[in-house]
Amino acid sequence: MSPPNDPVPTLPNPDPILTELRDFRAQCEARYAFNNRWDVFLTVGGIAVGIGVVAAGVNEASKLSTILGAIVTAILSAQRAFPFGQRAQFYRALSGQTANLQTDVTNNLTTVAVAATTLKSLRLDFAQQLPRGSTSGTESLNPAPNPHG
Repeated sequence: MSPPNDPVPTLPNPDPILTELRDFRAQCEARYAFNNRWDVFLTVGGIAVGIGVVAAGVNEASKLSTILGAIVTAILSAQRAFPFGQRAQFYRALSGQTANLQTDVTNNLTTVAVAATTLKSLRLDFAQQLPRGSTSGTESLNPAPNPHG
């Protein structure tokens, strides 16, 4: 047993690939939280304002109903232009894939070289394959060809 005045022993530096995986996962989780928060806010806001439109209509407050209707339209437009829900799912999936890779590395189920290659692929997805908003319904009918196959 060591004397009480000995400094607390420090653990050796973690494996660099595990550090990179933790950092990348933290980035994915931060973006997931941001997008999920905005998705919930817009959805709940749209429902609440929609109920307000009905309440204003029942009380024959046509001016208020018109204003609230415009707010509902703005909320729906924002949800279409900024697909926070899809983005949240995207970052959640990346975080899960990174967690699985961390498990593989921690348990020596993969090599560092394979883990680094997989991490590169996840980072590429992070950078390039973010779900984009749309301005009309034609994008889903005529998707642009993917230059990466």
